[in-house]
Amino acid sequence: MVALTLKGEPVQIGLVDLFDGTPERGPEFIQAYAKTAEDRGFAGIWLPEHILFFDHYASAYPYPAAPSATDPTTAEVHNKVVDGTAQVEASADQGLLDLFQTAVYVCDATTTLRFGSSVMLLPLRNPKVIARELMTVSELTDDRFDLGVGVGWSSEELEACGTDFTTRGRRCEEMMIEMQKLWSDEAVYPAASRPFPRMLVGGHSPAAIRRAAQVATGWYPWNLTLPEFAHHYATYRRHLEAGSREVGEQKVIAGLRFSGDLEALPAIVNGYARLGADAVNISLRTDTATYADTLSAASRVLGLAA
Repeated sequence: MVALTLKGEPVQIGLVDLFDGTPERGPEFIQAYAKTAEDRGFAGIWLPEHILFFDHYASAYPYPAAPSATDPTTAEVHNKVVDGTAQVEASADQGLLDLFQTAVYVCDATTTLRFGSSVMLLPLRNPKVIARELMTVSELTDDRFDLGVGVGWSSEELEACGTDFTTRGRRCEEMMIEMQKLWSDEAVYPAASRPFPRMLVGGHSPAAIRRAAQVATGWYPWNLTLPEFAHHYATYRRHLEAGSREVGEQKVIAGLRFSGDLEALPAIVNGYARLGADAVNISLRTDTATYADTLSAASRVLGLAA
């Protein structure tokens, strides 16, 4: 049975996965994966973003622990730790395809499946360029693109891209505001007749939660146990109420890296839904040989497809 949100609507289930352009995960695989996800009842595909990867990080990966499959009120660590610093989960030659171009490719192969960024590193961008790119991808995907944004956690990556790591939060917020203004300014973009994409702020730091409630139209926390989600969701709601923003106009997506028996998924999804999530994005880290079977099994236990 499909879980229901507090609004009485079915919980939307998205998939977070990696498309890196390697021969086994190239164009044919991407579209086959997208069609399978849509056929199995998943709501969308979400692609992470990193411009550069490094062999070793001095910056700590902020989400090394995920809810346990057997007890989602507790966490278990999945990422390796080097010299006391949690490292991002990535292969030795990891890369990622461009978000916007992949979105167009995925949506061209499907009819209802959405595509989202999980998350775009906004401080690396120019707001005017991004506004134009968003208009283009919205047009080419028939408004099926969701914009997850974040400030980035890797000082190595931001500094290598020529941007200041210490001011990334302020600049991210300024860009979020400016993009929305540019979108509605017909003197700048006269063709902007379609709505601005849903924009969700990733993370659960105090600044991220405030940004999500005050500037964006959604919140996208990652790898929170159920008690942690409840605690931070209460803060998010307080910010919404303080800003007189309508809860019904916002969207909350709980994301997690899942590892364990797929039969445990419904309990986790229902747990997030009971606490206020409208959707749940799941990273299953599928492989090319068995991804279809994995998606079919997850769809079955979650009651997504007949």
